[in-house]
Amino acid sequence: MSEHLFLKKVKCPYCLQESKTNRVLSRHIRPLEVEKDGYTTYDGPNPYLYEPTVCDHCHLVFHDSFDKVRKHNREALETNYFNQVNPDVLKGDRSYEHVILLYKFAVMTAQLSGQKPSVVAMLGMRIVWMYRLSGDAASEKEWMQRTLDKYNEVQEEYTDPIRTGLPYDQLMLRIADLSAALDYYEDARRWYGILLSSKEVSERIRNQARDHWEEFRLEHA
Repeated sequence: MSEHLFLKKVKCPYCLQESKTNRVLSRHIRPLEVEKDGYTTYDGPNPYLYEPTVCDHCHLVFHDSFDKVRKHNREALETNYFNQVNPDVLKGDRSYEHVILLYKFAVMTAQLSGQKPSVVAMLGMRIVWMYRLSGDAASEKEWMQRTLDKYNEVQEEYTDPIRTGLPYDQLMLRIADLSAALDYYEDARRWYGILLSSKEVSERIRNQARDHWEEFRLEHA
């Protein structure tokens, strides 16, 4: 095992048994830069490569953000995941290709197990980042669109930060930034406009929105 890693005990949200999975030691997590869509560049090992977890017992692929799987969601997992997945394909060396596969399985299990749509969208963003790092621009753009669609779904059904899974101003900024990245000019302008004019937006998010809008506007001048 790399000196930058340690084995963390995690509990599976389905079978509730403990597994050990590699994670980056906190002292080696040194952020360098944060991109507009939230991706953080690190000086050292990339923690995003180690976020998806594979249960040693039932082979569920999950993320720390998953809630315990409720009884009425278990059948969907059993029918559409456990009865179809080959545990051997879940083994790998945490290359970009392998991690993308694990994140895709995590998206599947999140949907089947009834996790919050914001969790599904968050996993989609991580797939966007992994494709970016691997140099696959076409797949990166495809997953940007999928993730934007999911964030729009979250926005349409928004209730509150606890039940939805994230603050509303962060959600709006994510939609604005993805719309800008996909060159949806009018959509981006509308969402940035709301962020800049609403009194419900935090100063931090408003400042980010202002910077992102100015950059996007200048690119399209």
